[in-house]
Amino acid sequence: MYSLFRLLFQKTYWQMLLRKATWSEAWLNLKRAHKDRRARKQVGRFALMVTTPGICLAYLAVLAGARTIFLLPLIFGIIWWRRRQAKLDAKSLRITPGPDPVDRELTEDERRRMRCYFARLVLLHAVMVDRASSEMFLKRKTLPEGFEVTSRRLHLALLKAHDIWEHMAQADREAMMMPDGHWDWELINRVVLAMEPLRLLRWMLRIDFYLPVIGKQLKFDYQISREFVETPQKALDGDKLLGGPALRLARDSAATFFNRCVAEGISRGYFNPRDDEGAQWARQMSAALNGKQHEDLVLGDTLVSEANEQDVRWATMLSHRRLNFLRWSLSLLNSAAVPAEPFPCVSCE
Repeated sequence: MYSLFRLLFQKTYWQMLLRKATWSEAWLNLKRAHKDRRARKQVGRFALMVTTPGICLAYLAVLAGARTIFLLPLIFGIIWWRRRQAKLDAKSLRITPGPDPVDRELTEDERRRMRCYFARLVLLHAVMVDRASSEMFLKRKTLPEGFEVTSRRLHLALLKAHDIWEHMAQADREAMMMPDGHWDWELINRVVLAMEPLRLLRWMLRIDFYLPVIGKQLKFDYQISREFVETPQKALDGDKLLGGPALRLARDSAATFFNRCVAEGISRGYFNPRDDEGAQWARQMSAALNGKQHEDLVLGDTLVSEANEQDVRWATMLSHRRLNFLRWSLSLLNSAAVPAEPFPCVSCE
């Protein structure tokens, strides 16, 4: 019971419970629960998370009825002390130096400069994605006569106000200088993919506390870019920045999804393998996971081996973008040096 009560006082618990995506992911897991034991476990965890407040209230009611509720602080204190002692006892005594850490530890000054750099990257990606969203709207809608579009003017003012304009790649500046409504679909589609690095940057700066795997984040929400255009200080304020260990876990997860989707694409003929060895690897992986409800990766509520071509291609593209951006971010953190070259080009990626 102590662990359940402790949850109620953790910020991440309430963030997870009130997160809209948590409920949509629970629905997807529920749809797969009859055939996937992984989904059944997730449904069970979700049910426990939702019912935890009720369980705790019921337990308190029982204690109050038994007139032993005054013992609760003592019980919590004993449990906390035992858990602390267990952690201390679990630490092994080391008389020789440990291995060097994989990731370089940043100084306070390095962390501040790196966070400032990534925060400005957030604004660059957010502005360009918001412009792409505006261009998409103008392509699909006919505006009333006399209606003035101000997206370009707003975006340029924001980029210049926060010292981003002069550090942008030439291709990005040229794209942003084009009049409203003059982007073609090829440019729009390229820039829209900047949403994936934007999602990663939000997570790295702890604006978002949770990063779902690719299979649970196939759709874009343009509001996450719009909110930075409306309130740029949301990116610039704060001092939090994730370190190497968290980024490595995310990178490895992205690599797993990328390899699985590439193997499926090659086996179906969507992608060309580099050589015969690559083709054989893809066929073997695809055959080993084909239809395995408890083992194959999931895209939305469908196995990769059962997904349609569009979803396989889209997940491959997103996981490749996530993998490359996390690799680049890790190398940047380990070098601890803010790049002197222009910000990574969005419109030409």
